[in-house]
Order: sequence, then structure tokens, then C-alpha cells
Amino acid sequence: MGLKEDNVGTLEEAAAKRKARLQELKSRKKKNEEDSKENSDAGDADEALPPPKILFRNYQPESEILSEGVLDPTKPADVDTLVEEQVADANKAAKSLQQVELSSLAPKKITFDLKRAIEPRLEKLERATDRAIAELIRERLKEEAAQDKHDLLAAVNAGAAAAAHTDDED
Repeated sequence: MGLKEDNVGTLEEAAAKRKARLQELKSRKKKNEEDSKENSDAGDADEALPPPKILFRNYQPESEILSEGVLDPTKPADVDTLVEEQVADANKAAKSLQQVELSSLAPKKITFDLKRAIEPRLEKLERATDRAIAELIRERLKEEAAQDKHDLLAAVNAGAAAAAHTDDED
């Protein structure tokens, strides 16, 4: 039974610790609630500010209470000087744009865009030209071969005639 009594003592200690923690949490909670109430009271103080003063620029109130908020009439600003300044700034900007060198804006090769646009057409024309040249060469070779046959035939006939001529003389 001595063991049970030891367990009971440790259980009572644990319960006391839990109780102390709960009380501490409750006190913290109360403190936070009081702080939040004080902050809300401070917020209420902000809401209790006097309303803004009404100012009248173009309206002339009939009541004397409101006539305190009437502003003196203002004179229009000098627009001419403002416009002159803006025109001067625009002229300066235009001059700086005119001073830009065209050579820095232009491509390095003048015909770059033309070459790019015409290149596919030129490839087709080059293939057709190559075919035509090859056909002309074939025709010329056929003609030369035919002439060579005629020349060979003429040479053989001339040789035969010369041989026959020499036989006749002998």
C-alpha cells in the first residue's frame, strides 16, 4: 500500500501544478481583455474628435454661423508662363530627337530587309537556271557527238577515196 500513497502524492502535486497554470492563464486573459478595453477606449477618444470645419469656396451661406467658413476668392494662376515653359521644354526635347544620328538607327547593310524578302524567290530562279544550263550543255554535247560521227564518217570516206585513188593509179 505504500506505493499507492506515493502515487496519490504525485497526482496531488500534478493537480496543484495544473491549477496554478490555469490561474496564470486566467490572469493573462484578464490582463489582455483590460488592455483591449483600454485600446478601444482610446479609439473612442479618436471618435470623439470635433467634426471637421466646413469651408466654402464658391458658396455664400445665408446663416452667420456658416459664414465663418467662407474662403476669400482666389485669383486664377498665370497660365501663360506655364504654357511657355512647357513649349520651351517640348522644343528642347524635339532638338534632342533631331540630334540622334541616323547611322546608329539604320541597319549595317542597307539591303538587309530586301535580301531577306527576295531570297526564297532567288533560290527558285537559281535552280531553274541550273537546269537550263545543264540542258544546254547536253544539247551541245549531242550536237558535237553527231558532228564527230559525221567527221569520222567523212574521214573514213576520204580515206577510202584516197585508197581507191591510189589503187587506180597503180
